[in-house]
Amino acid sequence: MKSSFIFITLCILLFGLQQQTNAQDTDLALYAQIKSFALTGAVDVKGLVLKKDRAEITLDGTVYLTATAGGQITGAVFIGEGKFNLETPPTDFEKDNIRRLTGTDRIETDFKTAVFRFTDDSAQQLGTVHSTPPNERAEKLAKEFEPRLLKELGLNLSARLAQSILNQEKPGVFFGTFDGGKRGRFNLILDHQTRIPVNSFEINGGEKGIVYTHSSMLDGPEIWTAFYSLEDYKRGNVEYSDMHDLVDILHYDMVLDLRDHKKHLNLKSRIEAQALATFRVLNLLVGDDLSDDWRLQKQLRVKSIKLNGNDAAFVQEDWEGGFSVFLSNPISARSKFVLEIELDGDFIMDAYGKYDDCHYPRSNQSWFPRHGYLDRATFDLTFRHPKKLHIASAGLRLSEEPDPEDNNAVVTKYRMTHPVPLVTFALAPFERHTDVIKWENGAQPVPLEFDSLSGRAASIDEKFMLQELSNSVRYFQAVFGDYPYPSFSAAFHPFSFGQGFPSLLMIPAAANGTKSDLQFIAHETAHQWWGGIVAWRSYRDQWLSEGFADYSGILFTGRRLNLEAERDLLRWTRQELIEPPRTVSGIGKGRLVDVGPIILGHRLFTRKTTDAYDALIYSKGALVLRMLHFLLSDQQTGNYQPFFDMMTDFVNRYRNKTASTDDFRLVVNEHFARSQIAKAYGIPNLNWLFKQEVYETALPSYELQYQINDQPDGKVIVSGTINQSNAPKDWIMVLPVKFSFGEKQIAIAPVLANGPTSKFQIHLPARPKRVELDPDHWIIAEKVSAIEG
Repeated sequence: MKSSFIFITLCILLFGLQQQTNAQDTDLALYAQIKSFALTGAVDVKGLVLKKDRAEITLDGTVYLTATAGGQITGAVFIGEGKFNLETPPTDFEKDNIRRLTGTDRIETDFKTAVFRFTDDSAQQLGTVHSTPPNERAEKLAKEFEPRLLKELGLNLSARLAQSILNQEKPGVFFGTFDGGKRGRFNLILDHQTRIPVNSFEINGGEKGIVYTHSSMLDGPEIWTAFYSLEDYKRGNVEYSDMHDLVDILHYDMVLDLRDHKKHLNLKSRIEAQALATFRVLNLLVGDDLSDDWRLQKQLRVKSIKLNGNDAAFVQEDWEGGFSVFLSNPISARSKFVLEIELDGDFIMDAYGKYDDCHYPRSNQSWFPRHGYLDRATFDLTFRHPKKLHIASAGLRLSEEPDPEDNNAVVTKYRMTHPVPLVTFALAPFERHTDVIKWENGAQPVPLEFDSLSGRAASIDEKFMLQELSNSVRYFQAVFGDYPYPSFSAAFHPFSFGQGFPSLLMIPAAANGTKSDLQFIAHETAHQWWGGIVAWRSYRDQWLSEGFADYSGILFTGRRLNLEAERDLLRWTRQELIEPPRTVSGIGKGRLVDVGPIILGHRLFTRKTTDAYDALIYSKGALVLRMLHFLLSDQQTGNYQPFFDMMTDFVNRYRNKTASTDDFRLVVNEHFARSQIAKAYGIPNLNWLFKQEVYETALPSYELQYQINDQPDGKVIVSGTINQSNAPKDWIMVLPVKFSFGEKQIAIAPVLANGPTSKFQIHLPARPKRVELDPDHWIIAEKVSAIEG
């Protein structure tokens, strides 16, 4: 009886495994069929109009279609005469972007060929299919289509279509490539689950559609426009793309074998996750930001995947910026599961010259598998590496011991118990310099470490680095709120840039305390708050990280050195806005500030404006925060603490979360309503400021024309006009007028500029020796001046 029970149980298990295997085989067969893009039928069309959201595609010619896969046709090739017309998205910055990149107000063009891939209702719109002999030109277009996408974007479109079918997405996906017309080759994407925009473009503000072209000059895509769906515009609101994430990754337990680091990195990752929706296919990113050649030659390749201990099927193509996991049975929403993924590849980059024994991930952001954008997780990291080298990593170092399996290796373990969006590491003959951070508020001390390369880089001053790391992190804790991580460290990074990750900075050598060095160290340190504790919600909100870190660095430098150093940094920052943009071939025309608004994020970087992202997200973003600093403060008493109270409140509300520009605006408005300026002028909020400075591009100039009138009681009245130029007529600004009386006695009074000309009157206790308009650079302006007369 017992043996019969065991036999029956074994049969059931084997039957279950067979069912799982059959399901996986069927799913992979579906993927292979989609990927083959075999054309089997055709339909002649005349004046056929495909309406794809705001795009209208008119076809006169022949459409060659695939056989059904998963019960539906998934692709077509068109040859003939076509027209493409896109209704311009109803936002000024999208209109301006189209005009800047295409030279016209509307994306409207002819085309001779088009390749379509879809899981939506396109096949039904195309009409009745008839058998047709193979068309050599159509087959060639189909054959070349997906390899080009993989190389240019790292996009495995066949996997995306299979995911759409198996996850039963409604509406489906549409991808069209058009060629042979006056615009050359360009592409239209519609993905209502936003996976292609997020994974291939980092467009994650909820946009469903993108029109782009591949730029050989940029070695990547140039986005003409990105847009929400017509329903989103009609409804008046949109969900951020992270609302469509399939999983929330909770914890990574990763073992990195770096013993043969010059040849390969072996990564075994155990991922604990919770499903946010029901799905059969899960896409994960890795190496997605590598250049196309590196994605082919250096990518981490999947060796195996297990789901809850059982083998899972997967696909990963050459040049792909990730991979897809095909599950035998659906994962239900809210259920927890474990993925075990082994990857291997030449993903470690060696520094050159005297740093040739220093090794770093080829990308600090994309070396481990991820889903979504800046998803937070906790981490356990185990490194096996040569014993002559040391590991610097995020989190707290738990141990560093001989490898029990290899006499020439060491095992180093780190742990990050706070949920963070990204972690990284470095491997080098580091010399560790340590200290302890003692907080002014009496909080628990935190170990401080700088991993240096003494003797190789003469410019490294370890004592200076430890001192300024401690100074900056303590300053930011005092003004922005508690530092949460169990340690703080920095590792020497022998490249021309730095990066700030939670608890770990990757930072080049700094010299001897110049204002530029101090701002740089402080900028990267500030990312513990801006990017670590509070991350940006979408690419449109990245100024909340980089602009905030830049202004934080300016504030720290002014505090560390003097007010003149702060003014110099602000002057340089303002000057950057009026410089002409750089192009891929030289210097362009106009001013960087006119390229686009802050809210365009990384889309400001194009072949015509290669430095606009830095100028506007970093520099203008910092200057917007500078303006808020002024507007929230009490000018009569010189109390600037309300600004820091607001920033601390913002940190505490969004600690270990992401925040959008609107989230920040609402916090600012709450605090501004209590400010001196709000009460003095009856201004209820700063919505106008965000509209002007974040969503628009004007850079006004201001001229103060004033008269000083002595009064019988010895007091004076300063009156006159404030002239505002190079701005829309409805532009509003509050500006500081500084009065100097001698012997370091000063007074600051705000004046309101509302439109081109505004009157003002200020009462003073005595006649000032000097009157200046915004000498401390509180307001974003091209020019300011004060003229008596």
